Amino acid sequence: MAQPGIEGQVGFPSFSTVNFYAGNELNRLSWLRNDSSFLNTAIKSSNTRFILLQNLNPLVHADGSERDGLLATLSWDEVRETILDSVAMARGQAKGSKSAQEAEPDVFGPQTYGMDAPLEAFGHKEKTFGKAVEGLGPWNLALVFLGVDEGHLAQDSLPGQQQQQQQGGESGAPAGTPYFALSLTFTPPGYEGEELPTHKLEKKLVDEGRYDFTDTRALAQAGQWELKDAAVVAQARSLIDWNERQHFCPSCSRRQYSLWAGWKRGCASALEEAGEESGFVKPLLSQDLSFKEDGKGECPTTRLLSNFCYPRTDPTVIMAIVSPDGEKILLGRQRKWPPGFYSCLAGFLEPGESLEEAVRREIHEESGVKVGKVTYHSSQPWPFPANLMMGAIGQAVEGKDEIRLDLDNELEHAKFFDRTEVLAAIEASSNWTISKRDLSKFDVNAAAEEERKAKEKQQHLGRKWDEKDSGSVANVTDRGRSPSPFGRRPRRSAFKIPGPTAIAHVLIAAWARGEAHFSPSESPESLRTKM
Repeated sequence: MAQPGIEGQVGFPSFSTVNFYAGNELNRLSWLRNDSSFLNTAIKSSNTRFILLQNLNPLVHADGSERDGLLATLSWDEVRETILDSVAMARGQAKGSKSAQEAEPDVFGPQTYGMDAPLEAFGHKEKTFGKAVEGLGPWNLALVFLGVDEGHLAQDSLPGQQQQQQQGGESGAPAGTPYFALSLTFTPPGYEGEELPTHKLEKKLVDEGRYDFTDTRALAQAGQWELKDAAVVAQARSLIDWNERQHFCPSCSRRQYSLWAGWKRGCASALEEAGEESGFVKPLLSQDLSFKEDGKGECPTTRLLSNFCYPRTDPTVIMAIVSPDGEKILLGRQRKWPPGFYSCLAGFLEPGESLEEAVRREIHEESGVKVGKVTYHSSQPWPFPANLMMGAIGQAVEGKDEIRLDLDNELEHAKFFDRTEVLAAIEASSNWTISKRDLSKFDVNAAAEEERKAKEKQQHLGRKWDEKDSGSVANVTDRGRSPSPFGRRPRRSAFKIPGPTAIAHVLIAAWARGEAHFSPSESPESLRTKM
């Protein structure tokens, strides 16, 4: 939830507000993600902790203690067998084929997977192949290096410092506590229905009865976790989701594999020089055809920088829009939401658009209201799957604040609420959490909403762009508007808003409590528009 701003700061605490899912304290050590030696040392450190995800939901304690519902992490010893069995599978080894004399294999790097020829052996493709194996990880795991918690150290690591520790340190282990994320439910293409090592660990943890997996959406409302734990789970969830989705190269459609300990995806054709009989490469071939025979040609990603090889974050605007006199705030609701639930309007940025322009466009498209002044408030990582919610406060233009919802038909209802109504909703939502029943309603009604949209689209095909639909909710009074899909219409005097961990709540509260106002220098009418 948001933290207080700097004492005495004028206006709201922009650039100092820390929202839920933000506040990540890990040093991500991005310059070491391609260093297989560092990664192998870090993953096996006795200090290392693993965040485990089941269908993107984190492992939590469920042993009846005061830790119930809080984040649970495991040590290397507790996941060692699972990861090493996965490594053996990725190497093409039969189960149990390892001899007693053979050293424990590493997890990252080409040598682990039989690609141990010196780079000079690859001739003119030396540079290309070298980049194709940096931080190489097993293709059958969704495993990501998140960073190192250095909170107890006197100074954060700087580029070069960790390498020096490896060379001169006693154990070579990185200072601090390394964190990795591991999916227990990831299944690579072609292995559907097979029980993989990670699936066995998932079953073991559930059967033990000491752990559970919590729905991350419910967590976002509960706010029981420390900010730093919620933030690292948000990072883990987004990166695991990206790795689980990216199976095939968008450029040539060949299989992809993990690089940079989960921060990059490589096209399998970049491993052509390693030999297609390699136990690592062979499962990545298309229908057992060689890269020269599969008819896909040379992949551009092997020689050009491609943004789809790296995880992405989608920028989203979410805005609290106040009335021209600053005494009311615009909130809306979607049909699939629980009864009486309202929130700030939001939408994705489009190409070639600034934050301010996106706010004005989204508000006009969803509510018909024209917005003038816009100012930034704060942001929130939103790992569903990988959005950055950029919070803003804007002001409706006088005379152009009539609400109409038939432009893009995204909302069931929208209204300018007064301060008294909103303060009551804030108080009511202070301890509100989303239950499993509420979550199931979101899911069930999402499908029904898509079906409704498809039918409505057909009805609108013959209508002019500026013609209002006589049956639109924009022209129906509260008393006569269409009923909620949940079977009952919420009372106007009692409505819900998102809980304190959501940036929508933070924006709404900033206005309702008088903590936010536009800078006096923005316009001569600013005193009249104080919120």
